[in-house]
Amino acid sequence: MALFKLFRKSPFDPLQEMMEKVMECAEQLKPLFDAFALGDKESVRKLVERISHLEYEADHIKNRIRSSLPRSIFMPVARTDILEILANEDAIADATEDVAVLITLKDLKLLPEFKDCILELVERVLEVVRKAKNVIDELDVLSETSFEGPEAKRVITMIEEVCDLEHHTDEFQREVTKNFLLHEDKFTPGELWLWLKIVAKIGDVANFAERMCNRVRLFISK
Repeated sequence: MALFKLFRKSPFDPLQEMMEKVMECAEQLKPLFDAFALGDKESVRKLVERISHLEYEADHIKNRIRSSLPRSIFMPVARTDILEILANEDAIADATEDVAVLITLKDLKLLPEFKDCILELVERVLEVVRKAKNVIDELDVLSETSFEGPEAKRVITMIEEVCDLEHHTDEFQREVTKNFLLHEDKFTPGELWLWLKIVAKIGDVANFAERMCNRVRLFISK
């Protein structure tokens, strides 16, 4: 009976649970920057607290998965692959919290001429994470087909879409960075440094989502 349960238990269910929480955390970036653009400090404060709480909940899920993940040879993929996907999921939530913390370090204002590009960057990054979550949602089906056949090809295509979208997001991020540097006279040195950190950290959210998908690609290709 114990062996039967071992075969039945999917290691992907917890990863999908983790990704649900991570997605919930990352999605808070949109209302956070909407409130920030309006100068609504109370809403910003509440959303920062919300993000911190969701990241804390994601940490609990991560720790539970790490402590309960079997070392059995009967797992459909290597334990290291599971842990790498989990680490990148965790990094998405961590980077989201970092963004939230950074905008509270100084009394920053989102000037009108930078509003559209920052909000678009956030939306582009979130689209990468959403598509990456779709890949994680396919893991059970992939397992049922032994990571082969049409389903595997379909997921590889999904991963390529994530990578392509992340690449274009990187390009846009560089344009946003250039925009701040071209108008550095509008900021104190401390403000400019902080804005560049914020832009980079927003981009990290998408970077970790792409890395997560590439890890899935690796064990499909094995």
